[in-house]
Amino acid sequence: MAKAKLTLAKEWRQFANRFGIDRAYWYVPKGLAVSTDSLKPRLKVLKEFEGGKAWRDCQQDYVQRLNDEAISVAAADWDEGGAPLARMLKQVFVILGLAWVDSNDRIEITPAGDKFLTNKDPDGVLSDQMSRYQFTNRSIASIAHQAIALHPIPFLGEVLRSIDGQSIDAAEYMLFVSRAKTFKDVDAVIDQIERFRGLPGEMKATVVDNCNSFKLPGIRRSSIYNTIRLDRPYALKMFALSRLVEINDDGGLAIRKGSLKAYRSYLADYGRDGAYIEFANEKDWIAYFGDPKAAPTVDTALEYYVNKGDVAAAIATKKITAKSARELAEFQDMIVSEKAVEDYLENHLEVIGSKIGAKLKLVGRQYSTTVGPIDLLAIDTKNRDYVVIELKKGRSADKVYGQCSRYMGWVRKNLAPEGAKVHGVIVARQIDDKLKAARDAHDTRVHLIEFEMKIGATAV
Repeated sequence: MAKAKLTLAKEWRQFANRFGIDRAYWYVPKGLAVSTDSLKPRLKVLKEFEGGKAWRDCQQDYVQRLNDEAISVAAADWDEGGAPLARMLKQVFVILGLAWVDSNDRIEITPAGDKFLTNKDPDGVLSDQMSRYQFTNRSIASIAHQAIALHPIPFLGEVLRSIDGQSIDAAEYMLFVSRAKTFKDVDAVIDQIERFRGLPGEMKATVVDNCNSFKLPGIRRSSIYNTIRLDRPYALKMFALSRLVEINDDGGLAIRKGSLKAYRSYLADYGRDGAYIEFANEKDWIAYFGDPKAAPTVDTALEYYVNKGDVAAAIATKKITAKSARELAEFQDMIVSEKAVEDYLENHLEVIGSKIGAKLKLVGRQYSTTVGPIDLLAIDTKNRDYVVIELKKGRSADKVYGQCSRYMGWVRKNLAPEGAKVHGVIVARQIDDKLKAARDAHDTRVHLIEFEMKIGATAV
């Protein structure tokens, strides 16, 4: 006698329909099943090429050096051109924030990459990187995760420590966790897992079958469930770089034994101050992710949006921390005014040039670098010197001076031809004693210029 077909309750039928239609999930590219032992020697060889030729011109040399060191036996020169191993490793290094490797740019090992190479605990460095990793980020081009806006490790930590057994199996990861879009989904995901666990075994299998049977046109793998299933091993191995979680025997994830105590304050801090940051491009993302000191907090998000002149995002973020309507209004006035100044100076560089004795031509506004976006980057057409122009934008004297100096160093290393100088300019409504002291405490020559839209400019 044929077995009667189980009928799902309405809520699970609706769940399966939503699941099948929604294509967004926690996508991780193939090739990220990495370890410290495999990654460190390959990054060490890559560092030999830092600051040299553009990546497109040294891929084959890089693979040959790996072969010389008996790290690889891959072909360094393919008839079709290029070196597949080099491209695969490039993806891994960039996604983990250890290096900037772009076809037209020189190779740069990030501060996180240098720390990974030199630290006595490289596994800990990778774990810290995962604590700051976010979906979506600009190092992954796939549209699969572009609707996601969260940091997976704190999300997983909150889910796992709240679930019986502090673990989830493969189906629970694929059905619920991998579909979360923001950190606010934590409670809903926990509730879904608990209700799913309350179903009889055959009913659970029917939920999975219904999700897997929802076919989508144009999807080679037939269903979004199967797509997530095939990606799951790469995703879980990447998450397991964190010392908070580990892969369990059910093909899912669990809190790593003994780790919760060490991570409790991290989870509490993230729950209070954590923030997803919408980076404008891949270099901005690398500037953040490659800096081990950068944290995924509201303050970091606010600083980024202010620096970028993203008025709407900056004001929306400031609303989270503003203690009063007056504080928010003053901030809004500052950010709008600073954007107006930047708009003006972009088209009137002679205002700056006349004060520093230069004839300036704009190279770019919010010029992206791997150490952050430069407000205005210009070149002196008289002698080909570069000029980094930063607006104070409410930043402290030490902060704005430090950023300007860092940008100058990057330009000197990556753009300026031999013999050319790099100058710095800080523009503020008022140059106070703190900013003068910051300038005088360093050898780097940075011009301080007061600028008021209605008054004009004065060199200090």
